[in-house]
Amino acid sequence: MVQHIVKETRRRIGMQELPYEEEYRAQLKHLGCKEKEIVREAFLRHEWNVGSARVLNLLQDEHILTASEYILSLDSTELIQQIMNDLLETEFTLLAHLVKYAFQDNVHSQSLTTILRESFRSLVADLKENPNVIPRNYLHAAKAHLRPAELEMIKNEHLQLLLLGQEQSDPEIAIGCQQIWREEMRAADASILCGLIVELVHEKAHYIGVLQDWIDKSCAFSLKYALYLLHVMCTAVQNAEERLLKDFVKGLFRAVVDTGLMSKLQLLLLFAREICATNGAIMGTYSAWYKQTIGEMRYVVKRDEFIRTMELLTALLPLETDLEALNVHASIAISAPAKCNDYVLNYKQLCRAQIAQLKPADETIVLED
Repeated sequence: MVQHIVKETRRRIGMQELPYEEEYRAQLKHLGCKEKEIVREAFLRHEWNVGSARVLNLLQDEHILTASEYILSLDSTELIQQIMNDLLETEFTLLAHLVKYAFQDNVHSQSLTTILRESFRSLVADLKENPNVIPRNYLHAAKAHLRPAELEMIKNEHLQLLLLGQEQSDPEIAIGCQQIWREEMRAADASILCGLIVELVHEKAHYIGVLQDWIDKSCAFSLKYALYLLHVMCTAVQNAEERLLKDFVKGLFRAVVDTGLMSKLQLLLLFAREICATNGAIMGTYSAWYKQTIGEMRYVVKRDEFIRTMELLTALLPLETDLEALNVHASIAISAPAKCNDYVLNYKQLCRAQIAQLKPADETIVLED
């Protein structure tokens, strides 16, 4: 009987979606220990093929061979990555099994952790190039097989892969590229990458907490993808989540006032613009937010803080390319403390100059103070 099952195992490895799977499963279930070992060895010796992932899933269910045992038995890095790619596309219970046994403090677990991280890193890089490079959202599919702590761990791994690093991390560049990035990312809204990001920002407080922590620690992170995650997050929010986002932006404004750092102002404007562009129900239009935050800041900041903030806004103007935002800045009245009106007038004049420089020559500018 065992030779028949070995033959059937080999046949199934070489083909996809063979019939009579339940009959095959029943045969595996009734094998003795020695017979299971024979089937196990037959699978280990057979080259990986189109049906291997499905067969391995069945073998794991019947305690014959687990995904972690199989992966750790391999020496070829290329083969391991090929197998991991298959698991990320199809057999999500095997992927969940690997996650369960990774990220622990033992040698085998550390090896699995390295394999998983490299697979996730490679796939995230591919998704950035082609948002539909895989057919299914493996995070969504695997989460039913993971405990909450395991799922959170994997989400954090993906957040770091998407965001951490020097790529597109310069706020000066981001100020000029935000509109281009927004259009580029919106084109990926119905993609597998977008679905993956939906999973990553499902716990909105967690994502904002991670983002705030990186900002506080001055970590370099990809503003392009941080803004896209924020966009995806803002498409559907509850009342408590609206408050979370408002408080996040208020905290950024307070950081600008307290530190006087240009980088803080750039982050404030980037995140505020993205939230307002995505969902006006959260903070209103960008014009409304700017009026309340900058136009009326004299009521919540000291005179020297007001001057410093106006100087930052003025210094930022050469990097501004968003005509819609510039028109808001040039049009919205800014209430100034005593003897500070010149800072406002100078800023508005330079706003108009920047708009004139960016607009086609045949367009006229009509703005009121």
